[in-house]
Amino acid sequence: MKITRQKHAEKHLCFFRNNFGVCEPYPTLLASTFCQAALWGCIQLRDQLPCYLMGKPQLCTIRCVIRTYL
Repeated sequence: MKITRQKHAEKHLCFFRNNFGVCEPYPTLLASTFCQAALWGCIQLRDQLPCYLMGKPQLCTIRCVIRTYL
């Protein structure tokens, strides 16, 4: 991740930590279009999201997304 993108992500995470009490593991809701784009792009979300969030994410989806892509 580029330095400026990492600084912006750190700034936003710090804001949510201080103002809303969001802490690790970060709850992350994955929408169907996001999952579909990750499949088409061969992106491993479990490996990439901790790098972007600078912490451990808790991945959540709804049942219909799981049924569609399994």
